[in-house]
Amino acid sequence: MNMSLNSMVSARVTARFYHDLGLSVLIVVGTIIMVAGALWLARLVDDGKPSAMVTTPLIDRGRGYRLLYIGLGLLWILDGLLQLQPDMPNSAFLEMVIGPLLSGQPAWFIHVLGTGIQTWSNAPIVANLMAVWIQLGIGLILLVGRNRPWGRWGLWLTLVWGSVVWTWGEGWGLIMTRYVSWLAGDPGSALIYMLAAVLLLTPNRCWRSGQASRWVSFGLAAYWLVGAIFQTLPTSIFWKQLSGIFLVAAQTAQPGWISLPIYQVARWTAFHSFVANGMTSLLMSFLGLVWIVRPYSRLTRMATLGALFLMWWLGQDFGVLGGLGTDPQIAPVVALILMAGYLNHRDVSRVPERLNTPIEADNGISWAGSQERP
Repeated sequence: MNMSLNSMVSARVTARFYHDLGLSVLIVVGTIIMVAGALWLARLVDDGKPSAMVTTPLIDRGRGYRLLYIGLGLLWILDGLLQLQPDMPNSAFLEMVIGPLLSGQPAWFIHVLGTGIQTWSNAPIVANLMAVWIQLGIGLILLVGRNRPWGRWGLWLTLVWGSVVWTWGEGWGLIMTRYVSWLAGDPGSALIYMLAAVLLLTPNRCWRSGQASRWVSFGLAAYWLVGAIFQTLPTSIFWKQLSGIFLVAAQTAQPGWISLPIYQVARWTAFHSFVANGMTSLLMSFLGLVWIVRPYSRLTRMATLGALFLMWWLGQDFGVLGGLGTDPQIAPVVALILMAGYLNHRDVSRVPERLNTPIEADNGISWAGSQERP
């Protein structure tokens, strides 16, 4: 942790935050115990009838759906735990994470962001505790309630809270500024969380028919092509200052083996910014096109996952380092959606094979999907 960050962290504020966190834990645990007891009594009065299940429990969903659903729940829990870092309730969070979002924004949006900043600065401890419990709550609702009707509330809460985070925590991914770049984590993880929730809220027939995997492939093509457009806009600063993205990542408090390659990339791009930005734009354009022409092919998957990993390391610094990371950044979330779409694509493509596979019956061999005649 560097000296500038140390100067923004007050031991008194941090101690007060953890004191209030302890009290809130007691309140939350007590509430959970009371609710669980009330549910137990209600079930007892109901003669032991099983509680209602969702129309299609998670266990009956395809592999792609289950991966995306559980992954989204785990991401929210990780985000909630990251908000427990001691720097979060201090001024460092506002000055080093939220403050930079104001640069280059339209005047009307600066006013919107300023309202959120003022609200947080008026009660930083309370605001941070709310962020902790909301994010942990969404994750727990998704995971614990995965086979219950109320489990889907976590998806709707993702849309509500995600819009709050995307606006006041990510400044709409800087899409209205000259500084927007997918390399640095734009257009923001919260937006991708919301898109994942929308995908999970679609009817099960969309997943069984493979429509969900097609949406994912179209979305990934759009993700890369739009990123290439932003990277190549004449108003973009990255034709001359691409190294700034890597310098910010490299200067985060972290092990040397992580920061050294980032410093090397920053040094090279400082002297070859135009070439580096052109290469980045071409790579994004290539990935967008292969997702249109050859979706889910081995080349497409491996090239995309490789590019996402390099972006996650060199441009996004793995997201969680430095004491002020609020989420693992956008690259792993995009990779999660990619793998969910791929698994759904594989499951659907195997259906014709299963329908033509012989299975054993009591009276000999029959074919899966066929009806036996008497």
